[in-house]
Amino acid sequence: MRRIRNPRPDVTLVVLDDDASVADHARTLFAAQAPLAVVSAHYSQVVPFMLGNNGYTVALVADVDDPNQLAEAIAITEQRLGTVAAVVRYAADLPHSAPSGTVAA
Repeated sequence: MRRIRNPRPDVTLVVLDDDASVADHARTLFAAQAPLAVVSAHYSQVVPFMLGNNGYTVALVADVDDPNQLAEAIAITEQRLGTVAAVVRYAADLPHSAPSGTVAA
């Protein structure tokens, strides 16, 4: 049996335009060098994510309210990094940590 040394990771696509807590989450993922795609309608929002993270970040300018542009952003991300496992746009989309002393399921 052949082992895959570097399986393609699951990637989070983060929309930077709508919520400050979502942008904070993107910065946390970026600092942790987690595979990440950031999308914004404004170039200035994605620029900070364009350097660093050892190639684990895709930074795109797109209108995510346009289904074709969102689909293209997902396709580009999957070609470059791996499967988009989550799209985070609003605070309600953020993953929730387990309370202290418990184990997340």
